[in-house]
Amino acid sequence: MQKARSWLLTILGVGALLLGIIGLVSIGAYALTSKRQSSPTPWRDPTIVARGRSIAPDMALLPLAGVGDEEAISRALSANELDSAYSVLVYSTSLSDSERAGRWLLLGQRYQESGERERAGQCYRTAAEVATLSPVMTDLARAQTLLRAGTGLAAVQAYGDAELACDQAHDVAFYSPHLTQAHRQQILQGLQTTYAALGQGEEKWLDLARMVTSGQAAMPQPQQATVVTVPPLPVNAEVAEAEAARQAATEKVLVVLVPPQREPSKYLLNILAEALQAEDQVKQRAYGDEAIAAADLPTQVALAHARVAWLTLKLKIARRATGLSLVPDWEAQEAGIRDQLRAAYETLYKLYARYAGDEAQLTLIRQQLLAGRLGLYPDCPEEALVSELQAASAQSASPLRLKVLTQQEARYFVLTGKP
Repeated sequence: MQKARSWLLTILGVGALLLGIIGLVSIGAYALTSKRQSSPTPWRDPTIVARGRSIAPDMALLPLAGVGDEEAISRALSANELDSAYSVLVYSTSLSDSERAGRWLLLGQRYQESGERERAGQCYRTAAEVATLSPVMTDLARAQTLLRAGTGLAAVQAYGDAELACDQAHDVAFYSPHLTQAHRQQILQGLQTTYAALGQGEEKWLDLARMVTSGQAAMPQPQQATVVTVPPLPVNAEVAEAEAARQAATEKVLVVLVPPQREPSKYLLNILAEALQAEDQVKQRAYGDEAIAAADLPTQVALAHARVAWLTLKLKIARRATGLSLVPDWEAQEAGIRDQLRAAYETLYKLYARYAGDEAQLTLIRQQLLAGRLGLYPDCPEEALVSELQAASAQSASPLRLKVLTQQEARYFVLTGKP
């Protein structure tokens, strides 16, 4: 009997030891998971993430037929062609910052509803990046975008990204002199809900709540951003003719692609390829270095901007981000086109600096950083721009500053009013 009891005690002891080990392993695993989830996601080029194989050509080709990017995105979303909407959005050079941020939020929500959490997270992070870096969005739109992005990121379990976005929404609501009490109250309510979902306490939002309930915030001041507008592009009959020929060739391809979708004939694709190559030749002359050098400064900016837009479209085609192989020669030249686009951006911002003057320096720095983070400006000189940003921000009177955080060699941009 005593021997049996001894064996029982031994078994119970071993069991307790195993449970203890399992508990420690579980706690360790939880801690590691929490640590991993609490770190923001390092930046990934949004253009590289475009999934060519799942792009529906009948939607992705709409901009080539002359349909505006916003309308093309709306049609793709209505057809539930999310990857096609992504392709149009990620390469768009025509959308305003507010439009771009809103479309990224909407697309993130649609991916989230379809169960694609990673894809949704990419969209929400890009929307937040626009809100952080845009030099022209109003502070209300900025705070609302960051809050919605943070809420979406929390829903797809990107907890570190969600906290980063919400912290910025808090700082915009707390420090901006351009928001009303009603606006702060709206942001506060959203933050309380999202921070709770993240397991964060009231210390995250209590200062904002006190500001709202005490009525201590000053009357909102009008917000005036330094906007650098693109001068009008001179009319060029040869360019207009080449664009019309490309649009007509695209429309013929689209007729074949209406559901039930069929493969367009090689004949139609050849016509479109020839139209694109002819347009490229025309625009190389119209927007080339010689044409820019011969023009006055406002026209130089307009031509340089048009060259960036064309090369962006050309790179998109080279990457088959329309769902079809349109110009195989460009696909083989992708690296060269990418280099041309980088050089075109460099020229554009040198001209912008002369055109807009010193007062627009901070605006131009943020525009370049945003273009780089959107994947539109290849190999954006971020390191040099960060140095320029720090110098320009020191002279800014705004209570909100764009600062740089570095974690594990990854760089994050954040808006904050804290020192």
